[in-house]
Amino acid sequence: MKASEIIRIIIFSLIGLFVMFLAQPFLYKSRILRISDIDVGTWINNYYTPGGIVVFVVSVMSTIIWYLITANAKAHQAKEVARWMVAWWIFLLFPVLSICVAIGFFQGSNDTLVFLTIFFVLDILLIFWLPTATSTPGSLKFVPPGSIHLRRFIRE
Repeated sequence: MKASEIIRIIIFSLIGLFVMFLAQPFLYKSRILRISDIDVGTWINNYYTPGGIVVFVVSVMSTIIWYLITANAKAHQAKEVARWMVAWWIFLLFPVLSICVAIGFFQGSNDTLVFLTIFFVLDILLIFWLPTATSTPGSLKFVPPGSIHLRRFIRE
């Protein structure tokens, strides 16, 4: 485990926290994105925040579990790496399913459905994909899609 990998996971999680619970609600509160069928404050408190917590917690937990499992794993052959690629996609299913749960149970407004879905997808890209693509350790560091290009960009 490298300190830089752990720091990146923490930084992306904090950025995701800021985006999910300050920036995105601000877009609704400032009326940039309109909600006409329910009070904005009520919707944010009763629907958006609980749904966001579900997506955030599941995404962060999936990232941490992925990191801890891959920190101790070794892949010496291509077929072993291929198995880990399948495992990464399975780990991605948990944040995706959390979006389904959040929207299914905490939608609260038909006006918000499209942007809420877009925001939550962008959130899991920020909180799950980006940390796993930049911080997966060792011989599995190129397993997450796009990690080769991202690691070149950050020179790691």
